[in-house]
Amino acid sequence: MPEDNRGDRSHGPAPSADDQRDPAVAPGGDRPSELSSGDRSHGPAPASELGHETQDVSIGPIVKFGLALAIGAAVVSVAMWGLFRYFEARQEKREEPVPPMVAANLKRTPREPRLEPYPLGPRLAMRAREEAVLSSYGWVDRGAKVARIPIDRAMALLVERGLPPSKPMVPVTPLPVNREP
Repeated sequence: MPEDNRGDRSHGPAPSADDQRDPAVAPGGDRPSELSSGDRSHGPAPASELGHETQDVSIGPIVKFGLALAIGAAVVSVAMWGLFRYFEARQEKREEPVPPMVAANLKRTPREPRLEPYPLGPRLAMRAREEAVLSSYGWVDRGAKVARIPIDRAMALLVERGLPPSKPMVPVTPLPVNREP
C-alpha cells in the first residue's frame, strides 16, 4: 500500500543528518560541545552551553524611562495650568467693568442653564398679539385703502352678502376609456 503523505507540510529537501539540531538548543543557538563521558555523570550541562538566555531584563532603563515620562507629564500639566491662568488674566483685562447694579443682579441670577420661570409666557404673549390683530379694526395699507376688520364681523358680512361671483370654471372633458371585452 502506498504511503500517505497528506500531512507532510515540509517544503524543500529533507534535512540531512548533519543539519538536525538538538531539541534543547534554541533556534540560532550553538550546539553544545561534545562532552566527555566523564563530564556527563556530574549533572546537566551549564546554561550557557544549552543555548538559552542567561541574563535578566535590565530594570534600570525601564525605571529611567518611567521617571522621565512622569516628570514630562508633570511639566506639561504645570505649563498648561500656567497657560490657562495667563488666558484668564488677559480676558479679565479686556472686559469692561460691570456696573454695580448689574453685578448685584448677576449675583442673584441662578447659574446656567437658566430655566424660564413661566415657560408659556412668550407663547401666550404672541397669541395675545395675534388675537388683538384678528379682533380689531385697522389699516393694512392706507394708501391703497385696504383695511382689516375683525373675523366675526367678516363672517357676518359674508353670510349677509354671500360669496362674490367667481370666474366661470372650464368644463373638464372626460378622458376616453378603452373597454375591451
